[in-house]
Amino acid sequence: MAHATPPEHKIISRHRFRRPEIRLWLPVLMVGLVLLCGWVLAPRFSLIDVLALLFLTYVAISAVVTVVEITVLQDGLIIHRLILPQRFVPWSAVDRAVVFAYAEGETGVHIEIASIGLYEGLSPLNRLPGPVYGQGLRQTIVITPETVENYHVLLAALEQNCTVVRREAG
Repeated sequence: MAHATPPEHKIISRHRFRRPEIRLWLPVLMVGLVLLCGWVLAPRFSLIDVLALLFLTYVAISAVVTVVEITVLQDGLIIHRLILPQRFVPWSAVDRAVVFAYAEGETGVHIEIASIGLYEGLSPLNRLPGPVYGQGLRQTIVITPETVENYHVLLAALEQNCTVVRREAG
């Protein structure tokens, strides 16, 4: 079971945002985008407009609930969420991490996204992005080397405590 406050255990590592301003601008941008599109469509709503607005709302919610900071403890993870309170998730609630990597040798482009699937502990909203990131209906959070500090240290901690699946492309 997840707890709102972290237990008193040794902190192994902290993984904060590389750009802390994301805490403010991502939620504001997502809410503003949905409101702007709703306002533009307001005088007339066709079925396609409603579906497009619902899809945009889905994307906005998925973006805001999946982007988190993480503190690794001996007993689990503290998930620092953007708009909701932080939560402690024990290692037993972490199912797996799926790492998607794409590398193109000619241009030197390397993109990597890791999604972490949880059995429980966060919010039902975290189930929305699960299918997009290869986690099915598990609660899902997402990390990338560009968004959090010490990304590879976090992946190493995940490898010690849960299954890590790597999917390479390119």
